[in-house]
Amino acid sequence: MKKIIPVVLIIICSVSVVHAFFIPWAKASVSATKVAKALSAQAGGSLKNTPFAGKFIRQFDMATKKIDQLGDIEVKTAVSGYDIPTLINKKTSKIAIAAAQVIFKEAEGLDKKSMLVYLLPLFALICIGLAVLGIKSNIAVIVMAVASGAIAAVGLYNLMTIDLTNLVIQISIERGLWQTMYGFLLISVISIAWVVMNILGAKNTK
Repeated sequence: MKKIIPVVLIIICSVSVVHAFFIPWAKASVSATKVAKALSAQAGGSLKNTPFAGKFIRQFDMATKKIDQLGDIEVKTAVSGYDIPTLINKKTSKIAIAAAQVIFKEAEGLDKKSMLVYLLPLFALICIGLAVLGIKSNIAVIVMAVASGAIAAVGLYNLMTIDLTNLVIQISIERGLWQTMYGFLLISVISIAWVVMNILGAKNTK
């Protein structure tokens, strides 16, 4: 009976990770005012020595002020874990690419790295199998503890150290990604507690 409790808890955490794969991981909002100001600044830098630079920048500033007067226009798009690899490989969403860069930190090889996202719900399902095997095998529980702990540690470190400031596209991390990483963290903690319980139980039977 004692071994059934961690199995049930791990199944709940695994189902939570799979569910998180289909809800928003990241939300991107694009401010029209911020985009206009960024383009104006860029134009000012690249066109400063040309004769029409002053007129061009003044017109840009006027457009920005008009947007301010009407109320800033903000476009928001949410991207789930399921969406990210598909959109990146189709190259149809700059927001998906920006969101993936937040997760993986580096843009190099992003189309290939994004496919690793699919391994997260797959490993959550594998954890259910390992939990069932763990009723009879301590090795299965140890493998689950180490692997899920590594995923959680890397994922949470990346999330907590990313710099989302000074972006024209403002990225915010949503519930789905946090739920995924904390789900794996809980699986690891439960697995470690299970191993300790098994070791103590084995000592008590001697």
